[in-house]
Amino acid sequence: MHEWALAEAVIAATSSVLAGRDPSCLKSVSVLIGELQAIDRGIFDFALSSLWEEKPFRSASFTLRTEPAELSCRACGCGWGLEQSPGLTSANREAIHFLPEAAHAFIRCPSCGSPDYQVVRGRGVSIENIGILQSCL
Repeated sequence: MHEWALAEAVIAATSSVLAGRDPSCLKSVSVLIGELQAIDRGIFDFALSSLWEEKPFRSASFTLRTEPAELSCRACGCGWGLEQSPGLTSANREAIHFLPEAAHAFIRCPSCGSPDYQVVRGRGVSIENIGILQSCL
């Protein structure tokens, strides 16, 4: 499952940022999960929690936050989110969740109707913030 690999990547990136500091210097980590990312959030949360306990990060907290999708039409320049996508059904949303590239089959620009748009944000998994205790800086 790729959720475990993503969780391992978050742990590795966090360890790298600490760069030799005492792990107890870590205060918090905030992780962004794109609205279009094909990820089981429950499994990812479990994987991250399990791996977190294996590291000396136990005193630090981590939070998961959803990054809303933002789309931009290449034809007319309109910007919008999934909630403004007309006719997007729950079945369509499910298909997009498992295969984000399928979005172009279901979503059209709400302004001009074009299927030619780019995903500006809301894909992937990234670290939004790593908090380090002031005394460790």
